[in-house]
Amino acid sequence: MKRNLLALAVGVAFILPLAAQAAPTVYGRLNLSVDYMDEATSAPSVDGKVWKLNSNASRVGVKGNEKLTDELTAVYKAEWDVKGDIGGADLVARERYIGLKHYQWGTVRLGHIDSPFKNSEDSIDVFNDMANLDMGKFLYGQNRLDNSINYVSPKFLDVFGANLTLQPGEKSGSGNCGAANTVFSLDPTTGLVTSSTTKSNDCENHIADAISLALSYEDDSLYLSAAMDKEVADMDAMRFVARYKMSDFTVSAMFQTAEPTVNKMSKKQDSMMLSGSYNMGSVAVRGEVLLVTDSAASLDNNTMLIGAGVDYNFTQSTKAFVNLALKNQEKTGGSAEDSTYLGFGMETRF
Repeated sequence: MKRNLLALAVGVAFILPLAAQAAPTVYGRLNLSVDYMDEATSAPSVDGKVWKLNSNASRVGVKGNEKLTDELTAVYKAEWDVKGDIGGADLVARERYIGLKHYQWGTVRLGHIDSPFKNSEDSIDVFNDMANLDMGKFLYGQNRLDNSINYVSPKFLDVFGANLTLQPGEKSGSGNCGAANTVFSLDPTTGLVTSSTTKSNDCENHIADAISLALSYEDDSLYLSAAMDKEVADMDAMRFVARYKMSDFTVSAMFQTAEPTVNKMSKKQDSMMLSGSYNMGSVAVRGEVLLVTDSAASLDNNTMLIGAGVDYNFTQSTKAFVNLALKNQEKTGGSAEDSTYLGFGMETRF
């Protein structure tokens, strides 16, 4: 009996330190859709009418926290993009960070983190994460920043908040200088949107060569935010967002402007969006209008996206959805191109 008690005591001694750290949470999302696209194309041998099975920002991650003292908690997260529609290359980096949270003064995080400018969008984009319709496909600002030194304030008076990221340039000493960012860009000549990793040519090497800041107000019905990027991906930008909720109906609006800081002759962009949603039990109806004007030298490119969608929520974690959107693109000289997007799919979160 004494030996059994001794063995139990030794086992408890090993287990207790492990139990003090909360187990991490493993989570994820699979969002797949079948999409029909009738896209305008000037290439004579290319058919713009295609069907595709798309994975819409499907992901898997692990996150958690560990209480260090009565005042401090360690927080961490590592998240990867997964291609739910194909095999092969997978697990592309999304957010990952480690940080300290103070119960009264807020949270400091270090890592690869969504910019405050990006996060200020709230829920205005009713096509968020969709492979063809996410607003990041059409406008600047949806950046996830390498080398982020991020601070998130607590809610002051339960309604005011601040989110600030400083990004060192990390000069390499060669011709390829600056901090890398994943950004979307719109070619004003072809009208095609591409994602790329860019590096500034300024070769800066300070703690805040790029700054992203968002200030917000949020209560039970109203959300307001003002955000700015300074030298982020060689762009300066301002974004203003408002959202008002009335029972089951929500309406949101956004205005933003962005211009280059390195090549002053390259694209300047102005964007406006109006969106809304209405919940009817398990069914949610949503829609948006997005206007984007790109100006580069004497070339203007005006894009209008009008779309709507319907969600059917089986549970809080699983839904089916349908999306329909029309895009009109007008270029300098009066030429216009129309595109249609139709898709239906399913999402589950775990």
